[in-house]
Amino acid sequence: MKSPNFKDGVFQNKEPIVNHLEDGFLVSFYKFIFEKRADLRPNNAIPHIKTDLKSLNKERDLIVWLGHSSFLLQLSGHRFLVDPVLNGYVSPVSFLMTSFEGSNIFSLSDLPEDIDTILLSHDHWDHLEYSTSKALKDKVHHVVTGLGNGEYYEMWGFVKDKIHELDYGEDVNLAGNIKITITPARHFSGRFLKENPTEPASFVIKTDKIKFFYSGDSGYGKHFKDIGDKYGPFDFAVMEDGQYDMQWHNVHMLPEEVLKASEEIGAKAILPVHNSKFVLANHKWQEPLEELDKLSDKHDVKLVTPIIGEIIYLDALPEENKWWKTIN
Repeated sequence: MKSPNFKDGVFQNKEPIVNHLEDGFLVSFYKFIFEKRADLRPNNAIPHIKTDLKSLNKERDLIVWLGHSSFLLQLSGHRFLVDPVLNGYVSPVSFLMTSFEGSNIFSLSDLPEDIDTILLSHDHWDHLEYSTSKALKDKVHHVVTGLGNGEYYEMWGFVKDKIHELDYGEDVNLAGNIKITITPARHFSGRFLKENPTEPASFVIKTDKIKFFYSGDSGYGKHFKDIGDKYGPFDFAVMEDGQYDMQWHNVHMLPEEVLKASEEIGAKAILPVHNSKFVLANHKWQEPLEELDKLSDKHDVKLVTPIIGEIIYLDALPEENKWWKTIN
């Protein structure tokens, strides 16, 4: 793969990643799967609204959070489906890492027929899912992702001409007035035994009316300021906030870092994702949003926290909805 970010077939982060698993991988994995605390999952259903996605006004710039890191985005009449995972679990088998009650309300049949572009940040199970992807192969016009990830889509039957694999700093123009640029993410990749075979990414989307940013999965790093300096400021950003732990601090941000990174990219408003659907870390399920809310007064960033399925119009942002306080 011709890229300065690959060496000996392995993706290299610009900033080193060091995980500090206290008991080693196998023991840590066993504890994570079988010794979970009760407060990692809510006792009641996650609030949601089953919006009719097929009837969305395509003339409006809007976003609908579908749970975890999946969302439907409309910009200048162009429909993006981002990191779509709709099967209710994020592992090779259906009985591990299952979704919270109420958090997986949308199925493939609920999606609009005219999805213009899939954006894939990286190849982990909670972002790239076989059955969802396979079912979309004849319904989308484009896939935009980092280097190496296109092989999954080719293997699953996508026409190669639909797939745009880009390296950091490369861009593609879609529908005339929509420019997508791949930018760095401080994360790792791999679905099976090989680690870091593909390039994790974040995304800058620029239209005639708006500049939008999606962080993908990423630990905090100097790339956020670099992105802000080169492509910002941004009218709206979707930022990962959840599934963090000091044992893997380099690959997922703490809430304070989410706000710091948001300021560094120049985001006016953010929607925090990567929370409230799956147990992928050892913090309380509501902690990512709770902590972000507590810390937000110290930062000049507007929080947009919709319930799953709620329509957010980007030209009329609502006040923060502290929905996580309504359930146990």
